[in-house]
Amino acid sequence: MKPNIERVSTGCESIDQLLNGGLEKGIVNNVYGESGSGKTNLCIQVAAQVAEKGEKVAYIDTEAGFSSERFLQISDEEALENILIKAPTTFEKQEAAIETLEETVKDQEIKLIIVDSAVSLYRLKVNGDNASEINNQLSGQLSELTKIAREQNIPVLITNQVYTSFDDGDEFELVGRDVPKYWSKCLLKLSDKGKNLRQMEISKHRSLPEGKKIQFEITDNGLEETSEKSLF
Repeated sequence: MKPNIERVSTGCESIDQLLNGGLEKGIVNNVYGESGSGKTNLCIQVAAQVAEKGEKVAYIDTEAGFSSERFLQISDEEALENILIKAPTTFEKQEAAIETLEETVKDQEIKLIIVDSAVSLYRLKVNGDNASEINNQLSGQLSELTKIAREQNIPVLITNQVYTSFDDGDEFELVGRDVPKYWSKCLLKLSDKGKNLRQMEISKHRSLPEGKKIQFEITDNGLEETSEKSLF
């Protein structure tokens, strides 16, 4: 008998359909894509879904991307009060924020962790001379997030930047390469399809087929299904 896998709704019917109900609890869910592909919009919407239930969300915002105005377009003031935001400005401060998360999750009964982005400050820090050391630090952070997700049975949602890899035929590669790939049990690729249309593709998942895609729209009310929502 297969175990019942718990999920958290994203608030977008077509995305939930793709993910068989939403973001899986107990793992790191990694959403990656180019700038403007909808990563932060997804984070804000999932945060709103959880916060509207009266549950608290730990939101680590490394790019100053969280907008209370945007949040209030899709939710309300009462839900906003359930978002606990930390905004580290260096990779060391990001590490410190993650190191204190376990205690915060227990004390505040956090039901969702978001790190947007997990690699922007890493990207500023890493260079050819210190790559091994900084990769180890990033791995340690993702290991801690994985531990919290498992022990507390909550979803962790992180976003990941990309760059063009000329070695792989101009394909997009995740910043951090194998480190985030290893720790993320769910990898979701977002693509800009023009205007407000976006595409989500499952690149890796421990229980869902890879390569499946869905399209959705970014509107004033959040992420919504579109007439182009059919699965590929």
